[in-house]
Amino acid sequence: MSICSPEKPEDAFLAAESRVIAGSLRQTTSKHTGRYGTEARVQPEDMCIQPAMFFTAAEPVPSYLPPQWSAHVHPEGQLYFYRQAALRIVTEAYIYDRDTMEKLTYWIKEIEDLIPRKQILLTDDVELFLQIEGDDCAYYFVDHRSRTQFWLDVVDTDDLGLLPAVSPSHLRLALHELYWMHVEYFPMHFNGLTAPVVDELTGVFSHALADHMTSRNSTFPYAEADCAKFLKLLKTARELRDGHITCFIARLWHLVYRHRFSTHYGEQHARLSRDQPILVDTSRESRRIGSMTSLLTFKTSDAYVARLNDIYTDHLVYAHQWQPFMAKCLKDWGSWSHFALSSLVLHLLLCFIPSSRLLSIFSASCLGASMISSIFLVHRHDHLENATATEAMIYLNGVRSDNFKFQLVAFAYSLPKALYFWGLTSLTMNCILAIAISAPACSSWILSFLGLLSLCLFALLAFQDATSSRKILRLPKLRWRRVKTDETLQV
Repeated sequence: MSICSPEKPEDAFLAAESRVIAGSLRQTTSKHTGRYGTEARVQPEDMCIQPAMFFTAAEPVPSYLPPQWSAHVHPEGQLYFYRQAALRIVTEAYIYDRDTMEKLTYWIKEIEDLIPRKQILLTDDVELFLQIEGDDCAYYFVDHRSRTQFWLDVVDTDDLGLLPAVSPSHLRLALHELYWMHVEYFPMHFNGLTAPVVDELTGVFSHALADHMTSRNSTFPYAEADCAKFLKLLKTARELRDGHITCFIARLWHLVYRHRFSTHYGEQHARLSRDQPILVDTSRESRRIGSMTSLLTFKTSDAYVARLNDIYTDHLVYAHQWQPFMAKCLKDWGSWSHFALSSLVLHLLLCFIPSSRLLSIFSASCLGASMISSIFLVHRHDHLENATATEAMIYLNGVRSDNFKFQLVAFAYSLPKALYFWGLTSLTMNCILAIAISAPACSSWILSFLGLLSLCLFALLAFQDATSSRKILRLPKLRWRRVKTDETLQV
């Protein structure tokens, strides 16, 4: 079986050098290439399989690339191209397409002409990323020696979609993160990462594991169990130079530098504890709203406010903190709805005995509202139980108020429990009143029962004050002082 002679690469892309593109060149970062947001669609169709189509001796005529270019496939399946030349280039543009290749060639020449005018001397460690956007082109450079990302013109972090920094060294952490994202996205043309790079990462995760084991407020984003799993992977990856290993090592480094940027690693004011705020926060809580919601919810909202503020310190959210919190919230809301439904059934008994209609309506309304609010809260937050740190942060950003912070959200979270307590209290009072009306002879027993109940309640509150830092009774303190006139003690 004969194979036709392929077209020469020089003939296929001869016109690319002379084409002029009426577009613009802009800076981008490895975070904002739209890699995972493509909207392209394909339509599979039936195909004809030729005899011995992929037989070794009869391979189909391959698609040729220009000189110095090679095709690579990312472990996730993304095709990309790499040019091994004086200026090394990577791109996800589909350069098998003639028009795309012509645009890419034009922008490569434009950048190569621009570099001398900017008086920037590039070394062999520099790599250029290009992304074709219609007639426009987005670019960035990476330096494999300094492991940073850079551009040819002055650019603000805001224009690049980067977070504000407090110092050049802090900004460098963000550029390190961008570099490792680039390596993660383009790992297959590497010769692999060196053993010291893997060893350093192993040390980072070993310390993180020990930090979690010895502290409840570690700033590291991965939980103890996850760190142990990553350490097992890193032990097997040390001697390997495969592109798949390069990809996952780079991903871990990119996450480590994101964590370091958020904790201000190496800065004058670094975050040493997960719940330690270091950023200026202009939002405030309202004392009046706080006192009101605390009273109405039997201080349940205070606990939610404290927990949400603890989880959301300086706009940072840790998945291993958020997920257990939300799981407990969903469980509690479901329990209060069941309790409210059970208490509503007791109202049937009040239909057959004289009772206070006003108390019946109030208790039934509170219990019904408790059940309905539980259902709404579970429906609204069910998908957030296993949310990632980013998803949880987006949610908390949306519900947090500049004037009240998490006070209103905490009030909503505490409604099922608070409404149930209000409904149960009024239901109990109504039952006692119904018994008193139905059996006047039992009035003395009822008064005795209420007195005993009050005594038990007082004892319970006293126990709360004695065993907790959250005081309820706030009893006056007795102080003894000596009166000089007559050696007696007075209170």
